[in-house]
Amino acid sequence: MRIIAIANQKGGCGKTTTAINLSSALVKKGQKILLVDCDPQSHATMGLNVKTAELESSMYNVITPKEHERLPLKDVVVSVKENFDLAPSSVILSAVEQELSGLDGREDRLMQALEPLNNSYDSIIIDCPPSIGLLCFNALRAAQEVIIPIDMSLFSLRGVSKLLEIVILLKEKLGHTITSRALITMYDLRTKYSRRVFDKVKEQFGEDVFETVIRYNIRLRETVDYGLPISDYDKHAIGSKDYEDLAEEIIGSETSAHLREKPLSEQAIHDVLKKTEEYIDLMQKSPEDLTSTVDTDESNGNSFSSSYTKMIQAIAADPAAPVSEDETEQ
Repeated sequence: MRIIAIANQKGGCGKTTTAINLSSALVKKGQKILLVDCDPQSHATMGLNVKTAELESSMYNVITPKEHERLPLKDVVVSVKENFDLAPSSVILSAVEQELSGLDGREDRLMQALEPLNNSYDSIIIDCPPSIGLLCFNALRAAQEVIIPIDMSLFSLRGVSKLLEIVILLKEKLGHTITSRALITMYDLRTKYSRRVFDKVKEQFGEDVFETVIRYNIRLRETVDYGLPISDYDKHAIGSKDYEDLAEEIIGSETSAHLREKPLSEQAIHDVLKKTEEYIDLMQKSPEDLTSTVDTDESNGNSFSSSYTKMIQAIAADPAAPVSEDETEQ
């Protein structure tokens, strides 16, 4: 049974959208899926048209240390459709981190709750909260893989950095190795800026970025109002095609981390973390600093091109300015 966490501490990067639509796409590929909503905001729950006010139990009852309120995970699961189950969240889940504070084994609550399911599902997808806390730590501890959505912004890259720090911590302190991969979301094909940043992320993270890119699509936003995955709302939308491609890529990959011939090494994680921090530092530099410090030799694979430098300078000078005509496809 494959367990995949979807995580980034930045909200609005497509984390819950990916959790919902990847789950649905995997179901369409013949898998039986459980989506675990570990976000107290309950966006995955509401995004599947499950009314939180009508729930008798939720993930809070699974993780809480209060024995009189605790339930096995299978008792809180609701069916979304055939072969697609949901372990819903509710706002009360936000209290569980304080309840678990100081307790032994607090980081293993979710992992222990998932163990009795054995091979009841082909894959379990965990939607993490947009924060680095005990709930996120529980999800990463339970998972074999983590998908990190990146919406091409500085804050998303910061989220990558913080998550990789947790991956290192899990490796060093608990001996738990996770396969980590970035997923580009909200990619706008119309702008040269998106393509350039995407190329740079691919250059920095190498094979640890999905080939599939989730393109910007208004239909994905509309699905929230209807409580449906994109494949059920509009199967012809580009968002539906993108998540189908992502599901195929995941199914075709070397499955979970414990089956991977060469799990991401500690040195590789440190290297990616270092590259991420360097990229963040570069994005934060002023236009004057960029002019003096960025190597514009395009033959250097580790440097930005001169055109990329000019684009970064323009954005740094006026972040609110619209994309100019020369930065879009004609």
